[in-house]
Amino acid sequence: MRRPAHYAGGEWNARYKPWEGADVKLCMIFPDSYEIGMSNLGIQILYELVNELPRFLCDRAFCPWPDMADALREADTPLFGLDSRRPLSQFDMLGFTLPYEMGATGVLEVLDLGKIPLDSVDRGERDPIVVGGGASLVNPEPMADFFDVIVIGEGEEILPQLMRTLAKWKGVGEGWRARYLKEVAGYEGVYVPRLYEPRYTADYSLTATEPVDAAVPAEIRRIHVDINEYLYPKMPVVASTETVFDRASIEIHRGCMRGCRFCQAGYIDRPVRSRDPEKVKEMADAIIKATGHRDLTMLSLSAADYRDIHTLIGDIREQQSDERLSINIPSTRVDAFNVGLAEALAPSRKGSMTFAPEAATERMREVIQKGVSEEELLRTVELAYSQGWHTVKLYFMIGLPTETLEDVKHIARLAKRVLDVGRRLRGGRAKVRVGVSTFVPKAHTPFQWFPQDSKESILEKQALLKSSLRDRSIKLNWNDPDNSAVEALLSLGDRRVGRAIRRAWELGSRLDSWNEWFDFARWERACRETGVDLDWFVHRDRPANEVFPWDHISIHTKRWVLRWEYERALRAAKGISERLSTASFRAACPA
Repeated sequence: MRRPAHYAGGEWNARYKPWEGADVKLCMIFPDSYEIGMSNLGIQILYELVNELPRFLCDRAFCPWPDMADALREADTPLFGLDSRRPLSQFDMLGFTLPYEMGATGVLEVLDLGKIPLDSVDRGERDPIVVGGGASLVNPEPMADFFDVIVIGEGEEILPQLMRTLAKWKGVGEGWRARYLKEVAGYEGVYVPRLYEPRYTADYSLTATEPVDAAVPAEIRRIHVDINEYLYPKMPVVASTETVFDRASIEIHRGCMRGCRFCQAGYIDRPVRSRDPEKVKEMADAIIKATGHRDLTMLSLSAADYRDIHTLIGDIREQQSDERLSINIPSTRVDAFNVGLAEALAPSRKGSMTFAPEAATERMREVIQKGVSEEELLRTVELAYSQGWHTVKLYFMIGLPTETLEDVKHIARLAKRVLDVGRRLRGGRAKVRVGVSTFVPKAHTPFQWFPQDSKESILEKQALLKSSLRDRSIKLNWNDPDNSAVEALLSLGDRRVGRAIRRAWELGSRLDSWNEWFDFARWERACRETGVDLDWFVHRDRPANEVFPWDHISIHTKRWVLRWEYERALRAAKGISERLSTASFRAACPA
């Protein structure tokens, strides 16, 4: 069996609370493999938080590899929690987190392996309450049929509240499940899909998603928390085998003030909140002592924007006795990387520094509101190379709105200019890694009205980059445009897309984020057999007044603001610059 350690449990810092003593038993589930799920900070936060509450128990489960799934089915053995070894069907609540859309079929795989009805309407009084949350569910409609409850926003406060209400209702007479769902539907940030009904016109478009019960709200407002009140995790579970991110992480920021027009996280994670530096240092000390990790990441959408980040890194390093402690940040903005930050990170350097210009021409960076010049980028990579890094990683997107082949050619040209800087400072050791992803329109962003670029166009642009970047010191990585098309379908789809998700799973789709398991032909067949028009959802411009499947979900940034940004992007494409200051952007896009 492939990687049996995924199913063994018994990891360092795993919790083993008495089963019988818990009023409500929750299993947190990541609908992808163990090595990805154990790297997810949200799972670690909620697992530790719930287990600190005296009346509640929290276990973990992940989507198994196909060989393990086959073995479970052959033996007629249900999928179980890693800590308790109890079947999923014995839990009171299952909590799925979906940070990305390609975990959709993984949810169905886990439910089926746990012997739990896939559709919410088919679950009975003895079945767990199935809760979903995570960034990809800010458009909840494609997955609406499969969840009893969807949390719109952050879970630290609402999850315990859902569990307390379940403790009150579970098993209290016939029909308790329906009464529970109706009560929690009134909580801020809670969406109960079965209490809402989408309506469509004869021409296939959506006209509204409305409550079927006057007692539930017409609009669900996304919730957020004060991250200074929730200092988790401090004792994260240490995986028993290699994971994608085998290190400790501390969230220092939640949200981003930059407002890049393609970035969903920048719009839904508002308001921007910073964790107090003293609390960050407290968490760092606790995590390092509890795990023994020697790699620590300061996690944020834009870590370099954290006030005095270089001082914070220095303070953490000083309070630790381990001189080999490595402290890093994720990819950072070009205009936020400076000498102080470079010097603070220098003791941890391991050969690479990552920047995300996203687009290679000034025009395209104005369109996406990146606000960074080429000369700024070159000065920044010069600083990185001069401070001892040998490799610079650059992230770009292709298929962005209004993009031309000339814009794509500039990706290769810019990569070569960066390599020239590196060779001047590091000689033959200088390397450039270029990652090129396909743009996927996302709900609740200014680019939600734009179509995704066609497969033929994306392949042409990828071929252009492959032929232009032949230097051995430049490594190019790209993604499958078919995978991006399915991601866009799941990002932009309405409730009818759920039929295609279920059919794709029935045809064998699962672990779709892995190239070795993803099969676009299955998805094409699933869409065809269920009457879901993939091109209609993914490859068309949308009129200004189109009703979106997510219009009943409020993210605090109003629709008119997103449309205003869309129109500013079109003017930027024509060379009309209207760049706002950060203060002006905050005023236009209030929390």
